Amino acid sequence: MSDKGTSRHGGGDIKLEEIMHPAVTVTPDATEREALEVLLENNIPGVPVVENDGTLVGFVTDGHLLASALPKYLSTMQDVSFVREGGDAWVHYFTESADRPVSEVMTKKVSRIDVGRSEIVAAHKMVHDGVSSVVVTEGGKVVGIVNRLDLYAAILGLDKS
Repeated sequence: MSDKGTSRHGGGDIKLEEIMHPAVTVTPDATEREALEVLLENNIPGVPVVENDGTLVGFVTDGHLLASALPKYLSTMQDVSFVREGGDAWVHYFTESADRPVSEVMTKKVSRIDVGRSEIVAAHKMVHDGVSSVVVTEGGKVVGIVNRLDLYAAILGLDKS
């Protein structure tokens, strides 16, 4: 019988500390431009927002930043075929949003899990919340982040390298 379907721990719990990544973070007063630079430099779609002491207060994604850059009325429309696509008419919306603090666009509803919880709890949280990662906290402070690819690979015993 093949062991492809068994956990690398022989059916035991996987410690999140073994698979989590150190979390890159921004503070609530970071500008959208600064947050975007962090996302680009680290090739990640989102980042936890923390107070100076590391306490988690939100999460900001590339989607939040892009939505913030568009005029609000466009997000309510089903069809934008009337919008002229050429030229620089829309550039000012993007540049104006770049200096706003991320606290204005971040979500305060963050998928988080306490360090020491099992892989099953982490997987359930990701699926239930419809997210691709969960922030790992200890005493309300960010200690890492676990994404679903790394979690699923660890559960199946696949080597990421």
